[in-house]
Amino acid sequence: MNVLGIILARAGSKGLPGKCVVPLRGRALIEYTFDHALAARSLAAAVLSTDSEPAKALAHRYHIEVIDRPAAMATDEARVDDAARHAVEAWEARHGGAVHAVVLLYGNIPLRAPGLIDRVVAHLLHTGADSVRSVARVGKHHPDWLHRLDGDRMTPLRPNGLYRRQDLEPLYYHDGAAAAVTRASLFSALRRPGDGQAFLGADRRAVVQDASDAVDVDDALDLRVAEAALDGGTSESAADAVRIGERRVGAGQRAYVIAEAGVNHDGSEEAALELIDAAAEAGADAVKFQMFRADVLTARGAATAQYQRASTSARDQAELLRSLELPDHAWAKLRDRCRRRGVHFLATPFGLDEVRRVRELGAPAIKIASTDLTCAPLIDAACRTGLLVLLSTGAATAAEIDAAAARCRRAGAFDRLILMHCVSSYPTTCASANLRRIGALQRRYRRPVGYSDHTTSTQTGAWALSAGACVIEKHLTLDRGLAGPDHAASLDPAEFRAYVENLRAAESALGQGGLDYQLCEADVRRVARRSIVAAREIPAGTVLTKDMLAFKRPGGGVPPSDFEKLLDRRLVAPAMGDTVLTWDMIE
Repeated sequence: MNVLGIILARAGSKGLPGKCVVPLRGRALIEYTFDHALAARSLAAAVLSTDSEPAKALAHRYHIEVIDRPAAMATDEARVDDAARHAVEAWEARHGGAVHAVVLLYGNIPLRAPGLIDRVVAHLLHTGADSVRSVARVGKHHPDWLHRLDGDRMTPLRPNGLYRRQDLEPLYYHDGAAAAVTRASLFSALRRPGDGQAFLGADRRAVVQDASDAVDVDDALDLRVAEAALDGGTSESAADAVRIGERRVGAGQRAYVIAEAGVNHDGSEEAALELIDAAAEAGADAVKFQMFRADVLTARGAATAQYQRASTSARDQAELLRSLELPDHAWAKLRDRCRRRGVHFLATPFGLDEVRRVRELGAPAIKIASTDLTCAPLIDAACRTGLLVLLSTGAATAAEIDAAAARCRRAGAFDRLILMHCVSSYPTTCASANLRRIGALQRRYRRPVGYSDHTTSTQTGAWALSAGACVIEKHLTLDRGLAGPDHAASLDPAEFRAYVENLRAAESALGQGGLDYQLCEADVRRVARRSIVAAREIPAGTVLTKDMLAFKRPGGGVPPSDFEKLLDRRLVAPAMGDTVLTWDMIE
């Protein structure tokens, strides 16, 4: 089934002007819905239907296709199903494919329960209904507790003597978080223009969630409620993830892949630009360089490491590093090339001036190398930038990592910290990768953890992802045979592409971890589950007993788990033997 997610947002709003892009915890309100749509596995594509120029600009940053909503469909009186049909027809005209169902997602709902979108789509497919909406149980505003006022005289809306909440009839409201509708139902509503709910079809189903699982923002009070919920809630927008630019990074998010160009440009600006192009074409999210001045970083006569001596003729670190420096004017060019290629520009600074330069260049994050885990002034400076900090932990003791993490906490940067597991050996053998350390870092520090991979395998990124890493960093070179310190521990462009493909395949296989069944299981569930059936012919009006019932395939009827509920109930229609019993046949 080809399911299109349609994010709906208007520029105008009486209750909260510019509602869809109003700030909420440092982000535009609609960005939370972008996150939810992109995380849904059941959506073939997601589009934004809007007349808001700021919302369109945000959608482009998230690579979400924009459908320009006509002015007539952007008024207070306009109907949501008109905008949805317009979006479907526009998408089909652009792409040539047929949409079978849509999921309507309002851009003013920043909280949705994890996996909700996939649940409503799965329920739509399983039931064959016309629509499935998320609903929550009515609480204090139950109709039995509502009154009309004549002056100050109260008259019950529904006369009753109910006092306790638990005695109220269970009633449910659509919380607006998600609505899945078949294309047939959406377009058949055109035959009933006077019915504002016709697009939901005749067979309307529900997925029940808690009232706290969604917040519908219409005014300033709703916005404050949403902020409080995001600060302490457990929804898809909970703060267990961090942001690198527009990307959410953390548990349950798409892995963030950094191509570590490092010093593999060998001091050549042109080679550095080629590395950016190769990284973008291989599927990286970011390209990272190392930024330093040799005379500031190392003392004269400092010995090189064994792996450096094996690949270069430099007499000491100063000579080696001078050959790998890029000129100052190159950095802005590299940053601009990254922007044109759609990848983030990142850098590891090795001095205080370089920390300032990384920030000025607009990098969305800053990396502290394993070698500087104990360099307190550099860590302090990185924390003061306000950027997300990637802190590498190679060749470190637990006490050293504790001290660095504590320093980030004191600097107010702990909530924007990602720890990077790393083995400071070039290249690292797979036997020394120690990927279980990823989980150990997560448990000890309760922060997202990444993996800086120095193996030459194209599989280790996928393994690290399975171990819990949310950021994967891998060295990239144009040619592994070049002379230089890091080429031998790097992957060439073809290998890097395979590395990313393997990682994404593992990511797909890991799934979201939800307990509910998946769409691919729906057919087997439908035909192989059992229903309660008539064991023999049963006349209408018969009171059901155990001997009249059997449990047979297919599913879709009253499940065997409700067997006791059928006993002593009356059949309202006759049933032949093997007839699947459904609740509308029971009195």
